[in-house]
Amino acid sequence: MFKRITIIGLGLIGGSLGLAIKEKRLAKEVVGVSRRRVTIERALSSGIVDRATLDVKKGVASSDLVILSTSVSKIIDIAERISGFLSKGAIVTDTGSTKKDIVKNIESVFPETIDFVGSHPLAGSEKSGLGYADKDLFKGAYCILTKTNRTNQESLNKINRFWDRLDMKVEIMSPQRHDKVISRLSHLPHAVACGLSNTVASIKDLYLAAGGFKDTTRVASGHPDLWKDIFFTNRDNIVRDIGMLKKELSKIEMALKNKDERRLLKLFNKAKLIRDSI
Repeated sequence: MFKRITIIGLGLIGGSLGLAIKEKRLAKEVVGVSRRRVTIERALSSGIVDRATLDVKKGVASSDLVILSTSVSKIIDIAERISGFLSKGAIVTDTGSTKKDIVKNIESVFPETIDFVGSHPLAGSEKSGLGYADKDLFKGAYCILTKTNRTNQESLNKINRFWDRLDMKVEIMSPQRHDKVISRLSHLPHAVACGLSNTVASIKDLYLAAGGFKDTTRVASGHPDLWKDIFFTNRDNIVRDIGMLKKELSKIEMALKNKDERRLLKLFNKAKLIRDSI
């Protein structure tokens, strides 16, 4: 599909992309860019990329697809830095977990000769780093692409095909809708996991925690700095959703205070039906 793909950011997602792209033969050459030499050496020795560099400007030279796979706080800055070094006709996409700010800022930075299509592959885990890269990470998962009035349809179609070739199911929506949906389905669960984990911080018998607690709090093991950036770039939606969660918890609280078994059972049945439908 592409002559040269450059991946900026060789963590879990970037490393997994390198492996998957090479397995599917979607590019003649895969170039990796990282801030750390040890990461570059590991990516080369593991066959994740064909060539690697510490210089982001050299890394994007002559690439027809550039994937920004860093933390959301760095994506906009990197886009600004590479803007003048991209080849005419190049497509740039990203893997950020929030979209409104990223898309708005990058579209205002890039010249008309460069197309940007926002991407968010809904794949990953609480683990982070190149050591956890997996060529099958994206198989069967969803990828959301964003579309605005400035989105080039041909480039959107090509990025759609790119994720499809990685065995992902693609959905297209506005950046605003993306952030609202993902706040409720991804960011709020992380807030819940953190809140629950911190609630039991003083419990001495934490070793007794079983499957329910571990399953509910698993995502709290995610990299704190990455999640801090995600929360701050989608804070309005997350604050709204935390308020909605408080209301739901208060319903359970009131049912218990009022000894209302029917109300409590109704809430549990509703939750079971929703969870079982996923």
